[in-house]
Amino acid sequence: MRAAVVGVGNTLMRDDGVGVYVVRALERSGLPEGVDIVDAGTSTDAAFALAEADRVIVLDAARLDGAPGTVYRLTVTEASSCGCGVRSCHDVGLVETLRTVLGGREPEIVIFGVEPEVVGWGIGLTPNVEAAVPRVIELVKEELKGAECS
Repeated sequence: MRAAVVGVGNTLMRDDGVGVYVVRALERSGLPEGVDIVDAGTSTDAAFALAEADRVIVLDAARLDGAPGTVYRLTVTEASSCGCGVRSCHDVGLVETLRTVLGGREPEIVIFGVEPEVVGWGIGLTPNVEAAVPRVIELVKEELKGAECS
């Protein structure tokens, strides 16, 4: 099984960039063989780099009206039908582009979203969101554990 972890967001918009910050930290921490790391920023073109993946983990900011720094784990179905509406311009665009690129083949997709505090011009995460980064890393590694990646 081939897995990919993709971080999306804009690092120039404070907490909106949390997915990119997490994927960069994951890259430094080391992941199992067969796991690709994709720093997608705000580009849906990253979907082309995921064409061989059987499992995709998307990391992004997600407004679900929780406390800043709250971490959510959602499947694509949950994200699109939960009624609360994952309000992120990135994860939906990436997922839809991925479906198009794969021509009907759909990998297992999990989204880890972090509730942002500030989405506006500026660099760096707010303290509550920054404090969530180690938890997201832990959750991603748990998600990958047991999955045979090659």
